[in-house]
Amino acid sequence: MSTSIFSKIISRELSAHFIYEDDVCVAIMDKFPAVKGQSIVIPKEEIDYAFDLDDNTYQHLFSVAKKIGRASDKAFDAMRTCLVIEGFEVPHVHLKIFPMQNTDKALGEIMLKVEEASDDDLAQNANLIRQYLL
Repeated sequence: MSTSIFSKIISRELSAHFIYEDDVCVAIMDKFPAVKGQSIVIPKEEIDYAFDLDDNTYQHLFSVAKKIGRASDKAFDAMRTCLVIEGFEVPHVHLKIFPMQNTDKALGEIMLKVEEASDDDLAQNANLIRQYLL
């Protein structure tokens, strides 16, 4: 039985704007972004702690995050794209990708100011990223 919100998204019990999917993971738009184009890479297996992932899954997540990050760089004209490993608020490892259009403020400060994005904005941003995926 699915327990985390991410497991429910992966199983399509809850909706999300998908960017990428394979046998190991998915990438979706973050519903509560701190920056435009923020996305999340999530393993399909519900594991709470990043360092409990098996080596292949761990490496695969970072490989997918790199592809999404590079596509985000182009889609959002990012100065730099940041990556954060999380698993606190949702007990399911996930990598958050932040395409930074402005680097005047520290990421930690920016991460505190999140707002719910509209479905239209999320759909548009997902399409932009997918256009640049190689």
